[in-house]
Amino acid sequence: MSISPDRTYLARTFDDGRYAWARHPRVRRRAVIAEAALLVALVAATLAAASTDEGWTTWFFVTWTAGMVAFIPLHSVLNLGIRGVLDRDSRSLDEHQRRLGEQSHSAMGWPSAALGFAAFTGAVAVLALTEHVALALCLGFLLWFAGGLLTYWHLAWTSPEEPADIDL
Repeated sequence: MSISPDRTYLARTFDDGRYAWARHPRVRRRAVIAEAALLVALVAATLAAASTDEGWTTWFFVTWTAGMVAFIPLHSVLNLGIRGVLDRDSRSLDEHQRRLGEQSHSAMGWPSAALGFAAFTGAVAVLALTEHVALALCLGFLLWFAGGLLTYWHLAWTSPEEPADIDL
């Protein structure tokens, strides 16, 4: 017997009532702020490291690693808060969820493209000014990554509050 597409393990996890706490708008918005602050801190650390003669240092490596590891649980909470709308197969989403995801993609299209351009130009600028290739790549990656996260952030910030009995 096969499992229907809307009842895959991933769909069941995102719709599980145990994670209803993550769907509250306050929790979703705090996750967005935490992710954005983390990326801003990593960009600032990258620029600070690029302004030194050493470039890639132990403190930067530790900061970068800790930031990327800290991102994992933050994004997991955010993804639970939006029920994985942007990561699930469209067959496991209802019409309302599909519409919310499409609206967020549409709203963040230009800002995401602008961050993609900033990623390229920022990396080129760091490389041209400092000759630190690894730091230029780090900055470019962080800006590109933020551009990809804008859709998640928009959806988490603008999604309406769900009724309390949605999981019953």
